[in-house]
Amino acid sequence: MDKVKPGMIVERAIIGSTGEILLNKGVHIDARYIQRLKDIGVPAIYVRDENIGKVEYDEVVSNQTRLEALSVARDVVTNLRLRSDFDIRRVNKVVDDLVSELVTSRDLLVALIDMRAANDEGFYHSVNTTVLSVITGLGMGYNDKQLRQLACGALFHDIGVILLPPELLKKPTPLSPEENKQILKHPELGFQILRKKEGVSLMSAHVALQHHEKFDGSGYPRGLAGDEICEYARIVAVTAIYDNFVGLGSNKQLVLPHQAIQYLIKYGGIWFDPEILKVFVGIIAVFPIGSVVQLNSGVQALVTRANKNHPSRPVVRVFKNRLGARVAPPFEIDLEANPEYFIQTIVVEEP
Repeated sequence: MDKVKPGMIVERAIIGSTGEILLNKGVHIDARYIQRLKDIGVPAIYVRDENIGKVEYDEVVSNQTRLEALSVARDVVTNLRLRSDFDIRRVNKVVDDLVSELVTSRDLLVALIDMRAANDEGFYHSVNTTVLSVITGLGMGYNDKQLRQLACGALFHDIGVILLPPELLKKPTPLSPEENKQILKHPELGFQILRKKEGVSLMSAHVALQHHEKFDGSGYPRGLAGDEICEYARIVAVTAIYDNFVGLGSNKQLVLPHQAIQYLIKYGGIWFDPEILKVFVGIIAVFPIGSVVQLNSGVQALVTRANKNHPSRPVVRVFKNRLGARVAPPFEIDLEANPEYFIQTIVVEEP
């Protein structure tokens, strides 16, 4: 946000912590908008750069469906905090919509970094974890019933957290051993909520119970290992950690997809199921659209399109030569078709 200037144009809709659209694509930003976005903790936005040209991108899920999923997640949590019931029909409807759209988008890579406000309370994380989980399930050949069970479990994998004391979750100092024990109870609390809810499958409830179990048996609450852990929970163990890394909030340091993937691979077979991890890595664009990269030739380029067959070799648009001078007009290189070029590093600065 520190680099946003009045007159810039929003290139991707900015969504607030309650699921509302703050600014739509195409809006010209003024000083008032900039200050408001900073005030509510939006850390970064996508803007149009006329010097580089138009960049097309495909959303794996429409804004409308994403917003409805955010709204459903928020309403469920609000009702449970008030010791009230929640509408399972609305949950099932949004799960159906998410799965239907993702089935249609099965050939797309997850190619964009999601920006979320600092006070999001985890709703965006829940929805993103669901999207990533369903795409992973598609890669594993799941049928519609399995995808819906997985989606429901992923959407509410952390629901037990709402039964913990709020002051514990917001405590600025390290937790005592007793307080840490309380935190570790949230999987079982979440399981109890979901297993008692008519219309939620036991398989979905087990995602809440087991998503902190680790492949080598070192997780909690039961120390399960390997195939003892429900497969849906093994998927969410991967997708939730990945989204925690790359979901850019104002209080987080930027972690890029290739760095998050390196971390997951490091612990493959230890904390994470290696077969699930292999499928998951195939659905992520290692270099997100909009990333500024430097090629081995020394030129700087913008990632404009992901390659499904080679996620680490996208299409890039060169806009600076190796001496740092602007290239006019910019030109594209498909790294998949030109093996002599490769991405040497990501440039974390404005073009």
